[in-house]
Order: sequence, then structure tokens, then C-alpha cells
Amino acid sequence: MKNKIGMLFTSLGISFFLGAILFFFTYNTSKLGESPPRLLVLLGGDFPAGIIQIVTYFLFFIGIFEIYGQLKWVKNQNEGFYSKLLPEKENWVLSPQDVSMVRLQALDVFKQRNLLLADLIRKACEKYRSDKSPADSLAVLSAQVKINISNSESEQSLTRYVIWAIPSVGFIGTVIGISASLGFAGEANTPEGIIKITTTLSIAFDTTLVSLFLSLILMYIYHDLQEKIEKFHNKSEEYIIENLINRIYHS
Repeated sequence: MKNKIGMLFTSLGISFFLGAILFFFTYNTSKLGESPPRLLVLLGGDFPAGIIQIVTYFLFFIGIFEIYGQLKWVKNQNEGFYSKLLPEKENWVLSPQDVSMVRLQALDVFKQRNLLLADLIRKACEKYRSDKSPADSLAVLSAQVKINISNSESEQSLTRYVIWAIPSVGFIGTVIGISASLGFAGEANTPEGIIKITTTLSIAFDTTLVSLFLSLILMYIYHDLQEKIEKFHNKSEEYIIENLINRIYHS
């Protein structure tokens, strides 16, 4: 919970800092009597219209921090494959006594490093110890892997929400901008009115452009994360089947 709150405040701080820089350069340019660069306005440098882009940046950084944390988790979990929790030599056979030793080792590693792979090995070994059936151990392993996949998907709920929310905020900015431009409809027959309408409309569509661009970036990173998580769970099940379930010898 503390990590979530810290992430929210960090994202908020970065977004406000970025917005302050954009507003500063836009204001200074306008103060010199020049039109601010189009890119600054596009990115949200025009106050107060740029607030929509700042909200979009806030959501974007939340998503980035969430995905980074999950990628770090996957990297740590993959270290379990290098911990020699199971014998990997060819033609190595495990007796019931060996399975008990593997279980104790996996339990110790799980307590120290909280590795899902070690927990899967422990549960498969415990099932074999109670039933003496490799088939039952395999069933427990498969069921637990599905539970772990479901838990991983639940952990990504905030990320999925942010990916959905970013373009929605952009569309809200567009609706607000179009509504504001309609307020100048009575001045459409004057050059000044045309400038006001076109300026307001350009700002309105800027919010959607920025939000869609950021959403595309976040979606790409998110799908890369999903791929890594799925590979980890599939590799875990395959690793245990190959080096534990298939090696158990029971006379």
C-alpha cells in the first residue's frame, strides 16, 4: 500500500514538474510578443488548456511505474531457474527420499527469497509425499500455475485501467475544447472569431493526439510485460515437469 501511494505521489510530482517547464517556456515566449512554438502548445504548454495533457502524463507515469515494478518482479522470479532447485542432469532419477529433500530445500528458498518456482516445487513434492502419485503431483502443479497466472492478471488491473483511462481523458479534453469553440460560434463571421475557433479546436484535438500517442507506447510495453509473465509461468511448469515429475521413481 505504501508503495502504491509513493508511486502516485511520484507520478504526480513528475507530471507537475513537466507541466511547469512547458508553461514556463510558453509564458516566456508569449511575454516576448511571439507566438509560442506549436510543439509546446501540443504538449500542454498552454494554460489552462494544457491541464488535460498534464492529467494524461500523470496517468502515463502511473502505468510506467506499475509496469516497471512488474518487470522487476518477473526478473527476480526468473532467478529461480538458476538456483539449482532441481537436478538437471540427464538420466537423473529421484527416489521418494530425494523428493523429501527437494521439498525441504525448496521450502527454505521460498522463505528466504519468496520465489514462486520454489513454492511450486514445494507443493508438488508435498502432494507426492501424501499420495505417492506423480500424476496427482502434476495435477496440483497445473492447478497452482493457473492460480498464479490469475493472480498475475489481478496485479495488472491498475495498469489495464490506466491504459483505458489515458485515451478517455484525451477524448474528454477534445469534447471540452469543441464545446468551448462553439461558444465563439457567434463570432464566426469575423476574422478574430475564426482565429478563436480554430485555436480552440486545435487545442481540443491536441489532447487526443497526445493521449493516443502515450497510450500506444504504454500498450507496447504492457504487452511485452504480459509476454514475459506468461513465459515465466509456462517455463516454471515445464521446468518442474521435466526435472521433478518425470524423474520420480516409485517402485
